[in-house]
Amino acid sequence: MIKVENLSKDFGSKRVLDNLSIEFETGKTTVVLGRSGCGKSVMLKLILRLLPFDSGRVVIDNIDTTDFSESKMMPIRRNMGMLFQGSALFDSMNVFENVAYTLREHTRMNETEIKARVHEKLSFVEMADTELMMPSELSGGMQKRIALARALANNPDYIFFDEPTTGLDPITSQTINELIKRVQVHTDATIIVVTHDLESAAHVAQKAVLLYNGKVHFEDTYDAFRSSENEFVKLFRSGGKVIESYERKY
Repeated sequence: MIKVENLSKDFGSKRVLDNLSIEFETGKTTVVLGRSGCGKSVMLKLILRLLPFDSGRVVIDNIDTTDFSESKMMPIRRNMGMLFQGSALFDSMNVFENVAYTLREHTRMNETEIKARVHEKLSFVEMADTELMMPSELSGGMQKRIALARALANNPDYIFFDEPTTGLDPITSQTINELIKRVQVHTDATIIVVTHDLESAAHVAQKAVLLYNGKVHFEDTYDAFRSSENEFVKLFRSGGKVIESYERKY
């Protein structure tokens, strides 16, 4: 379980997260929803300690990581996989080397074991036989799949998806959603999906969290989110076309 407690983060005079508290339950998929700029992706980076936070606590598997140094965070991060919004593949490495990178850096696996693990993960994301291709030869959807294979390479207990369907066509987006479901079914991982895509959320979410102005505005099952009569939740479900009037009102 990951617990984010009273987490705050400012960028200059702008408060992005404001005393944010969320529990990410073990073995469940939590989808964090919200408008662009509401702090969803920042929250993931704070959990990973890729950014410092101004106040609050992050507790992972009952370990308070709040004051952890970079060296103390490394063993924690090894148990986490991250699918970045832009895939973040290494341009100078082929597919095999991209997926093998974490295994070489953070395990003692030999080359035979690494080769078998890379093949296993590429097969899982339906990208077998692409090992020698370069990222520049891949479509956006293919890059997402390779990035997911890399995130899964070390069999992490936690997997983070940062806007996994952004910039993809509807068919490719659905393919990514199906892969997230596959991860859900075939692993015991705790999954956090950050997105503003309601179709994606509907497909993968077990729990829904809606952020607004850096705070939790809604937190419950996805079924409860779909039926909620909360005014802002209803506006968000409608596609946000009248959210500006809500903000003027409140």
